[in-house]
Amino acid sequence: MTEFEAERRMPATAEQVYAVAAAHLDEWLPGPVAAPPAGHGDRLRLAWGGGRLQVVPGAAGTSHATLHLSVPAGQRGDDLPARLRDSLDRLAVLSGSPG
Repeated sequence: MTEFEAERRMPATAEQVYAVAAAHLDEWLPGPVAAPPAGHGDRLRLAWGGGRLQVVPGAAGTSHATLHLSVPAGQRGDDLPARLRDSLDRLAVLSGSPG
């Protein structure tokens, strides 16, 4: 497996970002998710086959999101770092922040 991770500061609360992420998964992730994600609302974490999103509170109504994806060996992931950053940017916009 090859591991990819991207992080982004979100100008919205962790709870708001988590709720939007869980409700609109197909609108911000870089590709479809084969199985529904398992939500851990008490830890503000979503996990699915090959990926996870962790949101942690920040200062003054902000938060920090980390998106992690695992790609099977032999599968190309050349553009995946940029796609992960784009995904977090879309999540920020969906969460009500300008990006």
